[in-house]
Amino acid sequence: MTFALPDASETVRLDQIIDGIGVPGDSLLEVRNPGRRSELVGTVVDGTVEQVAAAVDAAFAASSAWAATPVGERVALLARIGDELDAHAEGLATLVARENGSVRAIIRRELMGAGNAFREVGDQLEAKLAPRDHASDSPGTFVRIERKPFGVVACIVPWNAPMILTANKIAPALAAGNAIVLKPSPFAPLGVSLIGRIAASILPPGVVNVVNGGGEVGSALIAHRHVRKVSFTGGGETARHIMRQAADLLKGVHFELGGNDPAIVLDDADLPVTVDRIVDSAFRRAGQVCFAVKRVYVPRSRIDEFRRLLVDRVDRIAVGDVLDSRATMGPLNNEGQLTKVRGLLERTMAQGRDVRVLGTKTDAGAWDDGFFLLPAVVLDAQPDDEIVCEEQFGPVLPVVVYDGEEQAIALANDTEYGLCSSVWSRSTERALAVASRIEAGMTIVNNHLFSHTGSREIPFGGWKQSGIGWEGSPYGIDEYLQFHSVDVQSFPEAKG
Repeated sequence: MTFALPDASETVRLDQIIDGIGVPGDSLLEVRNPGRRSELVGTVVDGTVEQVAAAVDAAFAASSAWAATPVGERVALLARIGDELDAHAEGLATLVARENGSVRAIIRRELMGAGNAFREVGDQLEAKLAPRDHASDSPGTFVRIERKPFGVVACIVPWNAPMILTANKIAPALAAGNAIVLKPSPFAPLGVSLIGRIAASILPPGVVNVVNGGGEVGSALIAHRHVRKVSFTGGGETARHIMRQAADLLKGVHFELGGNDPAIVLDDADLPVTVDRIVDSAFRRAGQVCFAVKRVYVPRSRIDEFRRLLVDRVDRIAVGDVLDSRATMGPLNNEGQLTKVRGLLERTMAQGRDVRVLGTKTDAGAWDDGFFLLPAVVLDAQPDDEIVCEEQFGPVLPVVVYDGEEQAIALANDTEYGLCSSVWSRSTERALAVASRIEAGMTIVNNHLFSHTGSREIPFGGWKQSGIGWEGSPYGIDEYLQFHSVDVQSFPEAKG
């Protein structure tokens, strides 16, 4: 199939992609702009169980030939997908911002990362896939260790950072030699479906298939006997449902789930820089980022200064339409998320906590047409408050005072989550000592966003209920490979 980007400023209509062709359907899912609910951004076909079966069967039929394709050829084709994403990045950024609710500049940067994910997935791949022979003392005997793809992988991606999360999932799955069926979130399916279309236009038919739909489609995909692994990014409740289904067929799962990420500010931190960077993380995408700062621990000796700087910085956030150049934060993605975060705020206010609702509206007249919420900080949150213990996934940041590093570490670890974390100090030695005791998959020192090297090299994933397995970096491809070992032995030498 060929790829042509639809006009991102118009209403987009997308079919399923099965075995390299577009497949229409009678039922459609509407995608509306979360900042302008009156605006229909596009529609996708609401898939059926039969379409899921056809997509998986197509992937299964294509999987053997794709796995047999030389690694260098696979890597070159994936690099072409990255280049094609770059070529259409401006239009895609506008479209995805309109369906997702993140300001366009953030989506544009996300697309740069997505393109790089396809181009960089080949780094170290040939060495990783090369068979390794281990000789024995007996002539003609040796052991060979190989890495092989699973066959068909189901890739289920979320709405909050759809382009980079899709690329980080499907690029290594494809590079490893798997064929995939991609299921986007109904809350932001357009951009993800278009990544699938780009990939399907470059790769052999059936290697990439896209099926949209809700829970019934997801369940049918997980249950199909040819799906050998399920890779899911999203919430814990859905992950538990997937795990229960996968258990019936003993198929592998890879989960990247939520977090309740702590930021521990030590008493020697550069507070102006610390506050700026914490706010950049906590309120990016209206707080709808799995590894955003969700709670901050500040020493009593610095709390007054921290509060003053935090209120001043958050009050400069401008909330509005994602295509408005004045807006630095957009709406929440959907009504359910807005209702949840509002409820958390209302209950926190009812407790008598010092909640400051800050920021400005770029267009107050259009406010009620979207899922907008001004940013808020809770300046005197307590360790056992609901707003501290739960992942808010919204533009709210609680601040907790601590006395001593031991207490700060204990409070940071007092959660069922363990995704990301940060430590803030002028002393690298102090920061590393604290970081080494945090129960999380990742810790960043003096930031809560990854450096360029961190983005390339860190295996992304969490401990406890924040996930199973790892994504990104040279290690991420291991999730999509399985071992095959061959023990070669010889017959005894024939006697005279």
